[in-house]
Amino acid sequence: MFAVVTPTLVVAGLAGVLVLFGVGTLLFQAGCALADLPVRGYFRSLPVYSAAAVVCLPLIGVLLWFAGRYESDPNTSFGSMRIAALIVSLLLTWLVSSGIYALLLAASLRKGLMVAGIELLLMALLAALVSAVVLVVLALIQIITSPPPIKATRTSPPLAASVAQAVRS
Repeated sequence: MFAVVTPTLVVAGLAGVLVLFGVGTLLFQAGCALADLPVRGYFRSLPVYSAAAVVCLPLIGVLLWFAGRYESDPNTSFGSMRIAALIVSLLLTWLVSSGIYALLLAASLRKGLMVAGIELLLMALLAALVSAVVLVVLALIQIITSPPPIKATRTSPPLAASVAQAVRS
């Protein structure tokens, strides 16, 4: 179905996965710290976060793919069915990852829910921050590269007069 696989796309995908696991592990540690769980090192936290991510990411993908099949227009990126599936997948991710955290951290389910909730909220705040920075950079690039506005001279007829003359002729 899709035959567009370039080495650049593969490298970008692998870099995205590395960033996801690297930043996600830091956010997991922050969630543990805010939920009053013992502080674990980065490399001791990486397998716990990875277990949750490996279980939850395919779940999100399957839910979004399945919801995309029921869109009224399958060419839309974010239709109503996909938005509903995204909300359901976030709730399921919170519940599934909290169960995994409670199991692997030997903590109560309440602490697992706190860690997973804090982690998801921090991830949403980080995504909003990164999106804001990207939008500001793109706006600055557009401001810098846009041509200067054209100044009207007094010798040129007003636009309405030139349009009226073009219509008459």
